Amino acid sequence: MGDAEDASATDEPAADGAPAPAPEDPPPSGKVAATVEQSHQLDMALHYILIGKPELVQSTLTALFDSGITDEQIAALIDQRGLREKVDRALTRGRGLDGAAQIVAEFESRFLAGTRASSRNVLLIEEAVVELGGSMRQEMVARTRLLSAGAFATPALLAALSDSRNPKLANAARSMLVEIKRLAVAPLCAALPELDPSTQRVVCGILAEIGYPSSQAALLDLATNPATTADVRAAAERAYAKLGGTSADASSQYTALARRYFDQTPALIPYARDARNVIWQFDSHHGLVGTEIPTALYCETMAMQAAVRALALDPNSELALSIYVASDLRRSLVIRSLNIDTSDESSAGSLLATRYSAEFFATASGARIAQVALGFALDASDVLLARECIRILAANGGEAALVRPESGRSPVIEALLFADRRVRFEAAVVLANTLPGVSFRQDTLVVPILASMIQTGGMHGAVIASTEEDRQALSTRVSALGVSAVATGGSLSEVEGKMPVGQTLDLVVIQGSRARVNDSIAAVRVSRIAATAPIVVVSSGPDSSPLSIDHESDPRISVFLASATDTQLGAAIESAVGAAGGLSISQDEADQFAATSLNALRRIAEIASPAFDVRHAEPALIAALGSSTGPFKASVASVLARISSATSQRALMDAALAGSGEDQAILLMAVATSARAFGNHLEPHQLASLPTLIGVSSGATADAAGQAFGALGLSNSEVVKLILAP
Repeated sequence: MGDAEDASATDEPAADGAPAPAPEDPPPSGKVAATVEQSHQLDMALHYILIGKPELVQSTLTALFDSGITDEQIAALIDQRGLREKVDRALTRGRGLDGAAQIVAEFESRFLAGTRASSRNVLLIEEAVVELGGSMRQEMVARTRLLSAGAFATPALLAALSDSRNPKLANAARSMLVEIKRLAVAPLCAALPELDPSTQRVVCGILAEIGYPSSQAALLDLATNPATTADVRAAAERAYAKLGGTSADASSQYTALARRYFDQTPALIPYARDARNVIWQFDSHHGLVGTEIPTALYCETMAMQAAVRALALDPNSELALSIYVASDLRRSLVIRSLNIDTSDESSAGSLLATRYSAEFFATASGARIAQVALGFALDASDVLLARECIRILAANGGEAALVRPESGRSPVIEALLFADRRVRFEAAVVLANTLPGVSFRQDTLVVPILASMIQTGGMHGAVIASTEEDRQALSTRVSALGVSAVATGGSLSEVEGKMPVGQTLDLVVIQGSRARVNDSIAAVRVSRIAATAPIVVVSSGPDSSPLSIDHESDPRISVFLASATDTQLGAAIESAVGAAGGLSISQDEADQFAATSLNALRRIAEIASPAFDVRHAEPALIAALGSSTGPFKASVASVLARISSATSQRALMDAALAGSGEDQAILLMAVATSARAFGNHLEPHQLASLPTLIGVSSGATADAAGQAFGALGLSNSEVVKLILAP
């Protein structure tokens, strides 16, 4: 029945046109067949979907599900009845059927799950392998089933391949493995070192025919292993050459494969859409055995395995060690985020468990390895891994490794320009704490980045557009997406004029013509308040592609159409920001960042590192001095007291004169510290106020005022007056 005929059908088809209950087909081995009633319910559900009757679809599918039918029974029923084409048409129609789309989606999900489960059923796979050596029809059905099984058919096919008693079946198994193609590569490579020489030769030929480059490392490893027999070595060399291999270093081949896994190359993930994938291992007692792990951990686990083999062949390979460390750190992050218990006794738990933590290997390997791992994270735009690598560098990195690395590349310095502001800040802290004795590339960014975190919490953005109407419209949209403060203007300089002293920008949104946008981007990139800020460009249709091409090399710039939805705008912002930690910073996180920033700035001011100029933080510190209280205010004052600047000293004095209680005493002590270090830079009216303050003070405040008085070098006549006062 075609779609047009289906659509014109009535609610209840006539007796001669209604789907009749189908006779039961023999169930697959070891399985219980669906009932006649369930088969009829399936027929009716498909019929009602195709004629567009949502109420009847809902009731019929609900009845089918309530009958207790399993996912595998649904898939088997559809296959046995030859209904795949009709199901495909029904699903296409049902996905958009108002009132029934949700239950149709559930049916589709259960059908796919059943198909997957059936195709991976070990008993069915083993039956299909045996039938490869049967009649022509049996072989045809078996090949279809084994192709559907994919990688999961490899263990049984490999066992048949080794069966010298049945040459016909062995040849059919060989042909089948070639036909499965890339899905057979990982399990075959896992088994290859442990197979008998005869089977090794055959597998080498299979891998050569499949032609998938990820088998190069295993083939070269086999070819260069002294224990490999001469005939197997020749077969492995032929296969390796056929795959285009030229290197004679198996360790470097495994290292390259590990890097491809770390980069999560899509073609290396057997079942990318599945929640779980399989890691294959060869057991001398059980043969090829697969262990399912979450797909989120698959690439990292495979990268670690490849890196381990690379290190076994060349223990001095720093690149292999770096990939292992980066993959191990990323895997540990995923395990924590998914709350996976690696201490259980399951095969997956034992596969994921390691004797030492990822942090142990990362720190023990030294700062140079952590730097390379950070470079991998930045190249992959992996925010969480980048932050973890920076945390490791904070523990074991010094000036030599961070500022003057042997390789010439310093990823921690590159991180100062990374899109995510948390990464930028944490990299700045690490570099600040090394207190380098020499200047380095991007050193002028460190202090402004630290200063930007003194008062943060929300995300500060700017909108640059030609007209006020466009500015207001974009500002409203951006604010609704979580940007807490938005300044607007026709240019960056206009925006800067509206911003509080010391504030920096976390995001810049620009709308306009291609030329105007590019001019604005150039201004942002040389601005002290926004040089590292992610940029979202809102463009018209004709300019969109050229602008994307103009800035395709900068991951901090996203281009999207003005007509795009708010959801698309949000995605563009998150892409530019790299918002793994969220667009907004929580108050607790903000407090922690501010305290860390102040500690780093104080060390910079105390040591006077030639690489940094703490005066670049002065506007932010002065702004924070006026808006803070308690211990935080004291910390800000402590840093300002160590800046050689009349502006800082005068700001401290103004705050002291306006203060009271404990805060006032602390601020006066800060004035004294500044005066002792840099001399008296106060204004006459400030100096005139100090004796008055002393006259009305007592206790700690009076003592602090006295210290300030003495440090400023004021006339002793005022002191004498206080002595002689009644």
